[in-house]
Amino acid sequence: MNYSIQKTINLFGSQLDKKQILEAERNGILPQFPRTKSGVIKKKSWDSEQISLVGEQIGYLKSFGRPLAFSIFVTKGGVLKSSLTLNLARSFALHNIKTCVVGLDMQGDITSCLLPENQQSDEESLEDALARIEATQGLADFFEGRVNLEDITLATDLPCLSIIPETPELVALDQSIINKNRREYWLKDNVIQPLKEKFDIILIDCSPNWNRLITNALTASDYLISPLECKISNFRNLKVFRAFVQEFKKDMNLNFEQIFVGTRLSPNRKLSNEIKEFYADTLPHFLKTSIRESTQGEEAVAMSLSVPEYSSNSAAGQEIRTLTLELSSLIRLLENGSEKRIEQESMTKDRGL
Repeated sequence: MNYSIQKTINLFGSQLDKKQILEAERNGILPQFPRTKSGVIKKKSWDSEQISLVGEQIGYLKSFGRPLAFSIFVTKGGVLKSSLTLNLARSFALHNIKTCVVGLDMQGDITSCLLPENQQSDEESLEDALARIEATQGLADFFEGRVNLEDITLATDLPCLSIIPETPELVALDQSIINKNRREYWLKDNVIQPLKEKFDIILIDCSPNWNRLITNALTASDYLISPLECKISNFRNLKVFRAFVQEFKKDMNLNFEQIFVGTRLSPNRKLSNEIKEFYADTLPHFLKTSIRESTQGEEAVAMSLSVPEYSSNSAAGQEIRTLTLELSSLIRLLENGSEKRIEQESMTKDRGL
Protein backbone atom coordinates (compact mmCIF):
# COMPACT_ATOMS: atom_id res chain seq x y z
CA MET A 1 0.00 0.00 0.00
CA ASN A 2 1.29 3.49 -0.87
CA TYR A 3 0.76 6.59 1.26
CA SER A 4 0.92 9.90 -0.62
CA ILE A 5 1.83 13.13 1.17
CA GLN A 6 -1.79 14.26 1.44
CA LYS A 7 -2.97 10.81 2.51
CA THR A 8 -0.25 10.72 5.15
CA ILE A 9 -1.24 14.15 6.49
CA ASN A 10 -4.87 13.04 6.67
CA LEU A 11 -3.99 9.67 8.20
CA PHE A 12 -2.13 11.16 11.15
CA GLY A 13 -4.22 14.34 11.38
CA SER A 14 -0.95 16.24 11.05
CA GLN A 15 -0.77 20.04 11.25
CA LEU A 16 2.10 20.03 8.75
CA ASP A 17 1.39 21.06 5.16
CA LYS A 18 2.84 19.51 1.99
CA LYS A 19 5.69 22.01 1.84
CA GLN A 20 6.79 21.19 5.39
CA ILE A 21 6.53 17.45 4.72
CA LEU A 22 8.73 17.78 1.60
CA GLU A 23 11.28 19.80 3.56
CA ALA A 24 11.37 17.16 6.33
CA GLU A 25 11.90 14.47 3.68
CA ARG A 26 14.74 16.39 2.02
CA ASN A 27 16.43 16.97 5.38
CA GLY A 28 16.28 13.28 6.30
CA ILE A 29 13.83 13.77 9.16
CA LEU A 30 11.34 11.58 7.29
CA PRO A 31 12.18 8.51 5.16
CA GLN A 32 13.21 9.34 1.63
CA PHE A 33 10.90 8.82 -1.34
CA PRO A 34 12.10 6.29 -3.92
CA ARG A 35 14.57 7.92 -6.27
CA THR A 36 16.37 7.16 -9.52
CA LYS A 37 20.14 6.69 -9.63
CA SER A 38 20.47 10.36 -10.50
CA GLY A 39 18.49 11.33 -7.39
CA VAL A 40 15.22 12.26 -9.07
CA ILE A 41 12.12 11.40 -7.02
CA LYS A 42 10.11 8.63 -8.70
CA LYS A 43 6.99 9.04 -6.61
CA LYS A 44 6.17 11.27 -3.65
CA SER A 45 4.77 8.53 -1.46
CA TRP A 46 5.83 6.03 1.19
CA ASP A 47 5.15 2.30 1.26
CA SER A 48 4.00 0.11 4.16
CA GLU A 49 7.60 -0.50 5.23
CA GLN A 50 8.23 3.25 5.66
CA ILE A 51 4.94 4.66 6.91
CA SER A 52 5.54 3.67 10.56
CA LEU A 53 8.75 5.72 10.60
CA VAL A 54 6.77 8.67 9.24
CA GLY A 55 4.08 8.18 11.89
CA GLU A 56 6.70 8.12 14.65
CA GLN A 57 7.75 11.64 13.61
CA ILE A 58 4.46 13.37 12.76
CA GLY A 59 1.81 11.20 14.42
CA TYR A 60 -0.13 11.59 17.66
CA LEU A 61 0.78 8.41 19.57
CA LYS A 62 3.90 7.54 21.57
CA SER A 63 4.90 4.38 23.44
CA PHE A 64 4.08 4.21 27.17
CA GLY A 65 7.53 3.67 28.62
CA ARG A 66 6.93 0.02 29.49
CA PRO A 67 5.32 -2.91 27.64
CA LEU A 68 1.58 -3.17 28.30
CA ALA A 69 -0.94 -5.96 27.72
CA PHE A 70 -4.59 -5.18 27.01
CA SER A 71 -7.52 -7.60 26.91
CA ILE A 72 -10.38 -6.51 24.65
CA PHE A 73 -13.28 -8.29 26.30
CA VAL A 74 -16.94 -8.10 27.23
CA THR A 75 -19.46 -10.92 27.67
CA LYS A 76 -21.55 -9.95 24.66
CA GLY A 77 -21.01 -10.53 20.97
CA GLY A 78 -21.57 -8.11 18.11
CA VAL A 79 -20.21 -5.05 19.94
CA LEU A 80 -17.40 -4.25 17.43
CA LYS A 81 -14.80 -5.89 19.69
CA SER A 82 -12.58 -7.19 16.89
CA SER A 83 -13.09 -3.98 14.91
CA LEU A 84 -11.83 -2.02 17.91
CA THR A 85 -8.84 -4.37 18.24
CA LEU A 86 -8.04 -3.96 14.53
CA ASN A 87 -8.16 -0.17 14.71
CA LEU A 88 -6.08 0.03 17.87
CA ALA A 89 -3.49 -2.45 16.58
CA ARG A 90 -2.97 -0.72 13.25
CA SER A 91 -3.01 2.75 14.84
CA PHE A 92 -0.23 1.84 17.28
CA ALA A 93 1.79 0.06 14.59
CA LEU A 94 1.48 3.03 12.22
CA HIS A 95 3.29 5.08 14.88
CA ASN A 96 6.24 2.66 15.00
CA ILE A 97 5.02 1.16 18.27
CA LYS A 98 5.76 -2.56 18.19
CA THR A 99 2.39 -4.26 18.55
CA CYS A 100 1.31 -7.89 18.75
CA VAL A 101 -2.27 -9.16 18.65
CA VAL A 102 -3.07 -12.45 20.37
CA GLY A 103 -6.23 -14.04 19.00
CA LEU A 104 -8.39 -15.90 21.54
CA ASP A 105 -11.77 -15.77 19.79
CA MET A 106 -12.71 -19.09 18.20
CA GLN A 107 -14.51 -17.20 15.42
CA GLY A 108 -11.13 -15.94 14.19
CA ASP A 109 -12.29 -12.49 13.08
CA ILE A 110 -9.09 -10.66 14.01
CA THR A 111 -6.97 -13.29 12.26
CA SER A 112 -9.02 -12.87 9.09
CA CYS A 113 -8.51 -9.10 9.31
CA LEU A 114 -4.77 -9.07 9.92
CA LEU A 115 -3.92 -12.10 7.79
CA PRO A 116 -6.26 -11.68 4.79
CA GLU A 117 -4.22 -14.21 2.84
CA ASN A 118 -5.57 -16.85 5.26
CA GLN A 119 -9.15 -16.14 4.24
CA GLN A 120 -11.12 -18.54 2.09
CA SER A 121 -11.05 -17.85 -1.65
CA ASP A 122 -14.04 -18.40 -3.93
CA GLU A 123 -11.78 -20.41 -6.24
CA GLU A 124 -10.31 -22.54 -3.44
CA SER A 125 -10.82 -26.29 -3.53
CA LEU A 126 -11.49 -28.42 -0.46
CA GLU A 127 -7.98 -29.86 -0.66
CA ASP A 128 -6.43 -26.40 -0.79
CA ALA A 129 -8.63 -25.15 2.06
CA LEU A 130 -7.64 -28.05 4.31
CA ALA A 131 -3.96 -27.52 3.49
CA ARG A 132 -4.27 -23.82 4.33
CA ILE A 133 -5.95 -24.54 7.66
CA GLU A 134 -3.38 -27.20 8.58
CA ALA A 135 -0.52 -24.84 7.74
CA THR A 136 -1.69 -22.26 10.30
CA GLN A 137 -0.32 -23.00 13.76
CA GLY A 138 -1.29 -21.27 16.96
CA LEU A 139 -1.30 -21.35 20.73
CA ALA A 140 -2.46 -24.97 20.94
CA ASP A 141 0.58 -26.09 18.92
CA PHE A 142 2.81 -24.03 21.20
CA PHE A 143 1.15 -25.51 24.30
CA GLU A 144 1.84 -29.03 23.03
CA GLY A 145 5.50 -28.18 22.36
CA ARG A 146 5.32 -28.66 18.60
CA VAL A 147 6.49 -25.10 17.85
CA ASN A 148 8.23 -22.17 19.50
CA LEU A 149 6.51 -18.90 20.33
CA GLU A 150 8.43 -17.21 17.51
CA ASP A 151 7.02 -19.74 15.03
CA ILE A 152 3.41 -18.71 15.70
CA THR A 153 4.08 -14.96 15.93
CA LEU A 154 3.36 -13.98 12.34
CA ALA A 155 4.18 -10.77 10.50
CA THR A 156 1.50 -8.63 8.83
CA ASP A 157 1.70 -5.97 6.11
CA LEU A 158 2.94 -3.41 8.69
CA PRO A 159 6.49 -4.01 9.96
CA CYS A 160 5.55 -3.11 13.56
CA LEU A 161 2.46 -5.33 13.71
CA SER A 162 2.40 -9.09 14.36
CA ILE A 163 -0.29 -11.59 15.31
CA ILE A 164 -0.61 -14.96 17.00
CA PRO A 165 -3.53 -16.31 14.96
CA GLU A 166 -6.61 -18.14 16.16
CA THR A 167 -6.95 -21.79 15.18
CA PRO A 168 -9.78 -24.31 15.75
CA GLU A 169 -7.64 -26.03 18.37
CA LEU A 170 -8.26 -23.16 20.81
CA VAL A 171 -11.25 -25.20 22.03
CA ALA A 172 -8.96 -28.09 22.99
CA LEU A 173 -6.43 -25.72 24.54
CA ASP A 174 -9.12 -24.26 26.77
CA GLN A 175 -9.74 -27.75 28.14
CA SER A 176 -6.06 -28.74 28.38
CA ILE A 177 -5.04 -25.77 30.53
CA ILE A 178 -6.99 -27.17 33.49
CA ASN A 179 -4.33 -29.86 33.94
CA LYS A 180 -1.52 -27.34 34.36
CA ASN A 181 -0.14 -26.00 37.63
CA ARG A 182 -0.88 -22.28 37.94
CA ARG A 183 -3.42 -22.80 35.17
CA GLU A 184 -4.70 -19.23 35.44
CA TYR A 185 -1.18 -17.96 34.66
CA TRP A 186 -0.19 -20.16 31.71
CA LEU A 187 -0.77 -17.41 29.14
CA LYS A 188 0.98 -14.77 31.24
CA ASP A 189 4.03 -16.88 32.07
CA ASN A 190 4.54 -18.52 28.70
CA VAL A 191 3.18 -16.06 26.14
CA ILE A 192 2.55 -12.51 27.36
CA GLN A 193 5.69 -12.03 29.45
CA PRO A 194 7.99 -13.30 26.66
CA LEU A 195 6.14 -11.11 24.14
CA LYS A 196 6.75 -8.08 26.35
CA GLU A 197 10.47 -8.52 25.73
CA LYS A 198 9.91 -7.79 22.03
CA PHE A 199 6.73 -5.72 21.81
CA ASP A 200 5.52 -2.47 23.33
CA ILE A 201 1.81 -3.31 23.11
CA ILE A 202 0.03 -6.69 23.29
CA LEU A 203 -3.68 -6.69 22.42
CA ILE A 204 -5.57 -9.85 23.38
CA ASP A 205 -8.71 -10.21 21.29
CA CYS A 206 -11.03 -12.30 23.48
CA SER A 207 -14.17 -14.28 22.77
CA PRO A 208 -17.42 -13.13 24.45
CA ASN A 209 -17.54 -16.41 26.41
CA TRP A 210 -15.81 -16.37 29.78
CA ASN A 211 -13.74 -19.55 29.65
CA ARG A 212 -10.31 -20.61 30.93
CA LEU A 213 -8.51 -18.77 28.15
CA ILE A 214 -10.31 -15.56 29.10
CA THR A 215 -9.34 -16.10 32.75
CA ASN A 216 -5.74 -16.41 31.53
CA ALA A 217 -6.07 -13.26 29.41
CA LEU A 218 -7.37 -11.16 32.31
CA THR A 219 -4.70 -12.46 34.64
CA ALA A 220 -2.05 -11.46 32.10
CA SER A 221 -3.46 -7.98 31.45
CA ASP A 222 -2.42 -4.57 32.62
CA TYR A 223 -5.69 -3.11 31.29
CA LEU A 224 -9.10 -4.43 30.32
CA ILE A 225 -10.85 -2.58 27.49
CA SER A 226 -14.56 -3.34 27.31
CA PRO A 227 -16.64 -2.16 24.32
CA LEU A 228 -20.27 -1.43 25.19
CA GLU A 229 -23.10 -1.04 22.69
CA CYS A 230 -25.07 2.17 23.04
CA LYS A 231 -28.23 0.05 22.88
CA ILE A 232 -30.78 -1.00 25.47
CA SER A 233 -29.96 -4.70 25.00
CA ASN A 234 -26.58 -4.13 26.64
CA PHE A 235 -27.90 -2.90 29.99
CA ARG A 236 -28.68 -6.17 31.77
CA ASN A 237 -25.49 -7.77 30.46
CA LEU A 238 -23.40 -4.84 31.71
CA LYS A 239 -24.54 -5.19 35.33
CA VAL A 240 -23.71 -8.90 35.46
CA PHE A 241 -20.44 -8.42 33.58
CA ARG A 242 -19.17 -5.71 35.92
CA ALA A 243 -20.00 -7.87 38.95
CA PHE A 244 -18.09 -10.82 37.44
CA VAL A 245 -15.03 -8.68 36.75
CA GLN A 246 -14.95 -7.18 40.24
CA GLU A 247 -15.36 -10.57 41.89
CA PHE A 248 -12.65 -12.07 39.67
CA LYS A 249 -10.20 -9.26 40.46
CA LYS A 250 -10.84 -9.71 44.17
CA ASP A 251 -10.50 -13.50 44.11
CA MET A 252 -7.29 -13.38 42.04
CA ASN A 253 -5.87 -10.31 43.80
CA LEU A 254 -5.51 -8.44 40.50
CA ASN A 255 -5.37 -4.68 40.03
CA PHE A 256 -5.80 -4.10 36.31
CA GLU A 257 -7.80 -1.01 35.33
CA GLN A 258 -10.97 -1.37 33.26
CA ILE A 259 -11.66 1.09 30.44
CA PHE A 260 -15.02 1.29 28.67
CA VAL A 261 -15.63 2.29 25.05
CA GLY A 262 -19.07 3.06 23.64
CA THR A 263 -19.82 1.37 20.31
CA ARG A 264 -22.64 1.22 17.75
CA LEU A 265 -23.70 4.73 18.70
CA SER A 266 -26.61 6.08 16.66
CA PRO A 267 -26.10 9.84 17.16
CA ASN A 268 -29.47 10.73 15.62
CA ARG A 269 -31.41 8.52 18.03
CA LYS A 270 -32.40 9.84 21.44
CA LEU A 271 -32.23 6.48 23.21
CA SER A 272 -28.73 5.71 21.93
CA ASN A 273 -27.45 9.10 23.10
CA GLU A 274 -29.12 8.74 26.49
CA ILE A 275 -27.51 5.32 26.94
CA LYS A 276 -24.11 6.81 26.15
CA GLU A 277 -24.75 9.57 28.71
CA PHE A 278 -25.74 6.94 31.28
CA TYR A 279 -22.47 5.08 30.68
CA ALA A 280 -20.51 8.33 31.00
CA ASP A 281 -22.22 9.20 34.31
CA THR A 282 -22.05 5.70 35.77
CA LEU A 283 -18.81 4.06 34.62
CA PRO A 284 -15.29 5.05 35.63
CA HIS A 285 -12.89 5.41 32.71
CA PHE A 286 -15.62 5.60 30.08
CA LEU A 287 -14.13 7.33 27.04
CA LYS A 288 -15.91 10.44 25.79
CA THR A 289 -15.49 9.32 22.18
CA SER A 290 -17.74 6.47 21.04
CA ILE A 291 -17.70 4.49 17.81
CA ARG A 292 -20.77 5.12 15.72
CA GLU A 293 -22.29 2.72 13.23
CA SER A 294 -20.84 3.63 9.84
CA THR A 295 -20.38 2.30 6.34
CA GLN A 296 -16.73 3.36 6.41
CA GLY A 297 -16.10 1.27 9.51
CA GLU A 298 -17.57 -1.86 7.94
CA GLU A 299 -15.75 -1.32 4.65
CA ALA A 300 -12.43 -0.71 6.43
CA VAL A 301 -12.70 -4.06 8.24
CA ALA A 302 -13.48 -5.77 4.93
CA MET A 303 -10.31 -4.21 3.49
CA SER A 304 -8.26 -5.23 6.57
CA LEU A 305 -7.48 -1.58 7.32
CA SER A 306 -8.07 0.85 10.15
CA VAL A 307 -10.77 3.42 9.44
CA PRO A 308 -8.23 6.31 9.25
CA GLU A 309 -6.29 4.36 6.62
CA TYR A 310 -9.38 3.60 4.58
CA SER A 311 -11.26 6.89 4.92
CA SER A 312 -9.09 9.40 6.77
CA ASN A 313 -11.26 12.47 6.12
CA SER A 314 -14.55 10.85 7.13
CA ALA A 315 -16.25 11.43 10.47
CA ALA A 316 -15.60 7.77 11.29
CA GLY A 317 -11.89 8.15 10.53
CA GLN A 318 -11.59 11.23 12.72
CA GLU A 319 -13.54 9.42 15.42
CA ILE A 320 -11.03 6.56 15.58
CA ARG A 321 -8.10 8.99 15.73
CA THR A 322 -9.75 10.92 18.56
CA LEU A 323 -10.69 7.74 20.45
CA THR A 324 -7.18 6.28 20.18
CA LEU A 325 -5.61 9.53 21.35
CA GLU A 326 -8.07 9.78 24.25
CA LEU A 327 -7.34 6.18 25.25
CA SER A 328 -3.60 6.83 25.07
CA SER A 329 -3.92 9.96 27.24
CA LEU A 330 -5.98 8.11 29.85
CA ILE A 331 -3.46 5.27 30.01
CA ARG A 332 -0.65 7.76 30.56
CA LEU A 333 -2.55 9.26 33.48
CA LEU A 334 -3.22 5.82 34.95
CA GLU A 335 0.39 4.78 34.41
CA ASN A 336 1.63 7.86 36.23
CA GLY A 337 -0.69 7.01 39.10
CA SER A 338 0.64 3.44 39.15
CA GLU A 339 4.22 4.69 39.25
CA LYS A 340 3.46 6.98 42.18
CA ARG A 341 1.70 4.14 44.02
CA ILE A 342 4.68 1.82 43.47
CA GLU A 343 7.07 4.53 44.71
CA GLN A 344 4.96 5.09 47.84
CA GLU A 345 4.83 1.35 48.57
CA SER A 346 8.59 1.13 48.09
CA MET A 347 9.19 4.08 50.47
CA THR A 348 6.91 2.51 53.05
CA LYS A 349 8.83 -0.78 52.92
CA ASP A 350 12.17 1.04 53.19
CA ARG A 351 10.96 2.74 56.37
CA GLY A 352 9.93 -0.61 57.80
CA LEU A 353 6.30 0.43 58.06
